[in-house]
Amino acid sequence: MPKSKPRSRSKPKAKAKANQRQSNTSRTYKEIQMKSIGAETLKTIAKGMNAGYIYVDKDGIIGDFSELAKEILGIKTSGHQKHDVGRIEPGDIVIFADNDLGNDDMMRPIDMKCLNISDKGINQGDIVLAIGRYKDRSAKPVYKTFSSYVPETLIRLKTKIDKLELSVSLDCESRSIKVTVAGEVYGMDYLESVGHLVVLDGKTKEVKFFQAKGYGYRGEEAGELLRGKGYQSKNIEDKSTELVPTVGMSAGEVLKGKEFQHELATLLSAEDGAEIQKVLEIYRRWMLVKMMRIKKGTKDDGVYIFIRDRELAQKAARAGAVLKEKIENASRLTAYKDEVAEIEFLKNIVGNSVKMQKVKQLAYKAANTRFNVIITGESGTGKTKLAREIHSIKGENTPFVTVACNAIAPSLIESELFGYVPGAFTGADAKGKKGFFEEANGGTIFLDEIGEIPPEMQIKLLNVLQDKRIYRVGSTKPIDIDVRVITASNRNLEEEVKKGRFRQDLYYRINVFPIALPPLRERKKDLQLLAESILRNLLAAYGMAEKKFAEEAMEIITAYDWPGNVRELENIIERAITLCDGTTIYAEHLMISKPERQAVSLKARVEAGEKKIIEEVLIKHNGNRKKAMQELELSKSVFYDKVKRYGIELE
Repeated sequence: MPKSKPRSRSKPKAKAKANQRQSNTSRTYKEIQMKSIGAETLKTIAKGMNAGYIYVDKDGIIGDFSELAKEILGIKTSGHQKHDVGRIEPGDIVIFADNDLGNDDMMRPIDMKCLNISDKGINQGDIVLAIGRYKDRSAKPVYKTFSSYVPETLIRLKTKIDKLELSVSLDCESRSIKVTVAGEVYGMDYLESVGHLVVLDGKTKEVKFFQAKGYGYRGEEAGELLRGKGYQSKNIEDKSTELVPTVGMSAGEVLKGKEFQHELATLLSAEDGAEIQKVLEIYRRWMLVKMMRIKKGTKDDGVYIFIRDRELAQKAARAGAVLKEKIENASRLTAYKDEVAEIEFLKNIVGNSVKMQKVKQLAYKAANTRFNVIITGESGTGKTKLAREIHSIKGENTPFVTVACNAIAPSLIESELFGYVPGAFTGADAKGKKGFFEEANGGTIFLDEIGEIPPEMQIKLLNVLQDKRIYRVGSTKPIDIDVRVITASNRNLEEEVKKGRFRQDLYYRINVFPIALPPLRERKKDLQLLAESILRNLLAAYGMAEKKFAEEAMEIITAYDWPGNVRELENIIERAITLCDGTTIYAEHLMISKPERQAVSLKARVEAGEKKIIEEVLIKHNGNRKKAMQELELSKSVFYDKVKRYGIELE
């Protein structure tokens, strides 16, 4: 680039413009005035915020796609490394590395058998490096595995196959995996969990497949590929570095994600100035997404999208600091399994069903941000407990203040939330009083049943969330606060907004990171585990001797729909241990009527039988959907229709 000439003092306008451009690059999302900003300015802002930039026109076609956005979504790779469409064949050489087996790549310990590795000591979440021939029982593999910690920051594994030098290394300090084939390096950086896979043709020894990013953008999960799924080509004719063409394609084809697509469609039909900011999932990756609708009827007509990988933004601060501490304080034992930490932090949230695993994942991700979180769910599902867990991950030594919005009289809610000064009203404490927000300063405030806040208070709460300051009742002096806000509601706030009972702007402010807690009737697989956990906790709290559930009692627990959810279950078990004089809790101690058998139609019985058969076949094939379809002689569309209709959980 040519050198810029020194600015003359006689050009204040130019200097002012330069300052304005510099100011634009440092703006936050909320500071962007939508109607007055064009595409070029948005690009400048995106660059300054280190955000990926995507433009989708009014017809839903991608018109612009920044390089950073492509990197975040994992659709670029180095231009000289390509391969054609295909699948892994018997005899192919597989080089595999995983820093957290199964947590990002759909791998299972049993899948290692395809490399002739039958090590019962390999478990989900382990560190695994392996080199072997695919489905060749005569070939001896080489591999290394660690359960949670590694004795050095750099793990290496190398071997020779037919005089070809192969190696794989995992550097837990720089968080990178490198596979080297005859001097050619296939690398991948990671943040948390990742599986890296390189495959060589068994006969030619040429690389026939490599992971591009490991983020699942192209659906190339290591586990699925090793189980027989085909992979796509990385040999685009005119864009060799781009795995998936972008500009000119439909956003629906490239930017996958059900909720994301819904939000995009909504904005495309909205008026100028409409915007959303949410944490959304795009191809199984969670990121902060800002979408804005501007300039209808102009050449820039469409939706402008910023995407930021939240984990990437936190990499230096979190991963670096944590990793350094582990290396220095644990005899240089490097801990780099964040999912293990997730399980540890959320151990009080009981449940292994698909829905609860999703809740735990979201909760952990939310806890590592300062985004406003809203927890929805029926009464008794455990919203307060989940809020406390989210707070404890990063704010263990900071205040956690719970506010039951439905238990405060409308006339008192302002003074309770924000406090008051002496003499603010008749009956006020002579010393004044701190409000809940002040008590929570530096920590978290949990506003339970926020939908119960009167409309006249909603605008004041909105101002507090926007300005990060409060005013005590009777005072004009602002008090700055630093509070993480978590809200909860058993109402459908979207419907409340439509009915005019809840402010739309407040709803968008609190709904940055939504988490929906399912009722117990939708996660019955968790009931036994949950009941046993509650029983242990209650016995410990009361100092009582060990007790257990009889089989008949557990049958009733798992059959009951629990309209009061976890709260009702806790109350029933607490009563049962009081009534039970022995060591075994029987049905009579629960005092729950066994559900009456109702007349079942022939259709219902057939459907129940179909559901049972499909579940049994899936278990038989370790969740392999393709094999299940083959055995059941069902087409893909019919299979997935039945899965959806019967509510079958797929692993």
